[in-house]
Amino acid sequence: MMNRFISLTSTALLAQLAWTSPNHRNIIRTIDLSLPSTPAPGRQVVDAAYQSFSIEFCYMADYAGDNTNSNKFSRQVIQNLHDISGAYPIFRIGGSTQNSAVYFPNQTDIAIIDPFDSEASDQPSHSYIGPRFMESFGQFPEGTRYIYGLNFFKPENETLFDVGDGLGQCVLEAHAAYTALGESLYAFEIGNEVNSWAGGSRRPANWTQQDYVDQWNQYATATSQNLTGRESMQLFQGCAYTAPRNVGDNMTIWNIEHAEEDGMRSNKAKTVSDHDYMGANCDYTGAGPTIETSLFDRTNMLSRVRYHDYLGNATENSGIEYVLGETNSISCQGAFNISDVMASAVWAVDYVLYLSSLKVSRVHFHMGTRYRYSPWQPIYYNDTEAHVKPIYYGNMFNAAVFAGGDKQTEVLANETNFGAYAVYNKGKPESIVAVNLNMWNSTMDAADRPYTALSLPGAWNEARVSRLTNPGVDTAANITFAGQYVDSEGRIVGEKSFDKVIDGTVHVGAGEAVLNSK
Repeated sequence: MMNRFISLTSTALLAQLAWTSPNHRNIIRTIDLSLPSTPAPGRQVVDAAYQSFSIEFCYMADYAGDNTNSNKFSRQVIQNLHDISGAYPIFRIGGSTQNSAVYFPNQTDIAIIDPFDSEASDQPSHSYIGPRFMESFGQFPEGTRYIYGLNFFKPENETLFDVGDGLGQCVLEAHAAYTALGESLYAFEIGNEVNSWAGGSRRPANWTQQDYVDQWNQYATATSQNLTGRESMQLFQGCAYTAPRNVGDNMTIWNIEHAEEDGMRSNKAKTVSDHDYMGANCDYTGAGPTIETSLFDRTNMLSRVRYHDYLGNATENSGIEYVLGETNSISCQGAFNISDVMASAVWAVDYVLYLSSLKVSRVHFHMGTRYRYSPWQPIYYNDTEAHVKPIYYGNMFNAAVFAGGDKQTEVLANETNFGAYAVYNKGKPESIVAVNLNMWNSTMDAADRPYTALSLPGAWNEARVSRLTNPGVDTAANITFAGQYVDSEGRIVGEKSFDKVIDGTVHVGAGEAVLNSK
C-alpha cells in the first residue's frame, strides 16, 4: 500500500509542483554573493557522516528488526544516504528510555518488553531487554557504527525496577553490547540528560555536577576494566546534557565546559554531547510553537546555537570532540504540522549548515516510531506503512553537501529568514547553499510564489543547481530533491534533474533550498 506522502507518479508529481520558468518567476529581491577563496583559518573540517542520527532506545528493535525479521525499509533509506555521501551515518541509540532500560540475560524469548501507559503515549514506562535486542545492531548496512546508551542507576540500593546494584547492571549491559556490536561500537553513553536529575527519582537534591563526574568516572572505569582489563579506554560519550542555556565562571552551572574541569578527561571521553531543539511541545499554556516562530525564525535558531558555539570553542583544546548528540525541530517528540511537513526539511538544511561552520563536530537527528519529527517511520503504525517523512529530504540534501568529507563551511548571508553558505572541499570552494525560510503555503497560487535572486560570482556560471522544493512548507506532499523523491520501498526514484545558472543568477523560492555545485 502506498503511503499518504508518496501516492503520485513522477509525472503527476512534477505537474503538481507548478513550476514557473526562470523568466516568469516573481523576483522580489536580489542578493549579490561573494565568497572568500579559502575558508577562515581554524574553521573546522567535517567528514561525510557529519549529519548523523539518534534513535530512541526503546525503538531500536522497530527501526532495525532482528535476525529473523530485518527491517529492509530502514536498511534502504540508510543505504541511500551512504550512496549520496559516501559514508554511513553514526547512530546514537539512546534517549530518555535508556534511563529506564534493564538488561536481563535470561530474557531469551523476546528482544524487548516495553509497556505503554496508553495508546497515546510516545514512550513506554520502562524497557526490559534481552540478548535478542542486541541482534538489532547487525541489521543496518555493514560499516554502520553505533553509540550505545547505557543505563545509569544509582551504584547501590537502587529501588527503581528493583535493580539494586546499579553499577553492576550498567557493566552487565555494556558487556552484552560490547560483545554483540564488536567493531561497530563507536562509543558508550552512560545516562541521558543527567543534568536534570537532581531532586528527582534518580538522584538526591544535593547531587552536583562534581558528583556526576565522579560517578561517571566510576562507571566508565568499571566498564573499561570489565571489557578490556584497562581502567582507561577512550570509549565513551560524556554528558548528554539537555540544551545549555547558561555559561560562565560559576562552577555550579551544569555544562560540558565545567564537566571537563571537574574531571571528565579524554582518556575516557572521546566526545561530549549536548542536546537541543528549536522549541517545545511539552507542557506549555496558550499559543504553542508555529513554523514562523520556531523553524522559520532564524533569530530563534541563532540564539540557541550561540551556546554551542561558545562551548565548542571553550573545550576545543581538551582532546574531546563536542557534538550535538540529540536534536530535531520541536522537543517532546515534535509537533504536528511543524515537524512533519516541508518546513522541517528546509530548516534542517539551514540548521546543519550553520552548525558545521562552528566547533560542533557532529549532529545527530533524533527519531522514534511514534515521533512527529522522525526522518522515517520504520514499521506499520497509526494506519500507515513504513515511509520517509519530510525531514528526510533535508537529510538527503545535507548528505549531498558533505559528500566525500574534508568539508569546511563559511556563512555568506545571515538574515532573519534567509541563509547562504559556501562549502569548501580540502580548502577550495565546491558548492554554495542557499535557504529561503520565508513562508509559502500550498494553498497559495504557485504563480505568486516569491523568489530571491542570487547573483553568483562569475566562476559559478556553469554550476549545477539541485533544488529542494514542494508546493508549500505547510504540507508533506510532493517533495523532491533534484527532481527525485523516495518511494514506498525507501528507494530514491525519478530522473535526476538540475536547474542552470542563468546570466549568473539562481532563484530561490520561499520555502526552498538550493545546492549549487561546481
